[in-house]
Amino acid sequence: MIKVFGYSSKFIKAQLSSFGSTVVDFSTTYVLTSLVGLVYVVSSATGVVLGGIVNFLLGRYWVFNADKEKKSTQISKYILVWISSMLLNMGGIIFFTEAIGLYYLISKVITSALVGFFFNYYLQKTFVFKTNK
Repeated sequence: MIKVFGYSSKFIKAQLSSFGSTVVDFSTTYVLTSLVGLVYVVSSATGVVLGGIVNFLLGRYWVFNADKEKKSTQISKYILVWISSMLLNMGGIIFFTEAIGLYYLISKVITSALVGFFFNYYLQKTFVFKTNK
């Protein structure tokens, strides 16, 4: 496995994938809240859904090269991890926005980083996209 600055290429690709899906998530959240006028929690949930779809596709086909594995099994596992991640993200955003008083996008950045590094990558690698090679 190739390493860059001590990190595996898979980890780096996962972070790039996460960044791409985060761009989709954040831009959706911003547009729906600031331009359309939806409540930030609804906008954020919509962003998480769209970002999750992008992240699944990138994870399956690019990050983990797991496209030979059964898609329906991966989707089921991904949805389980994704729902857990979404709940963690929503809880974190509400906590940092309502309890701490941060701007909702700052709350989203902090929460997304924490959930992404400490929850999503590990479970996608060891549970969702684990290959039978």
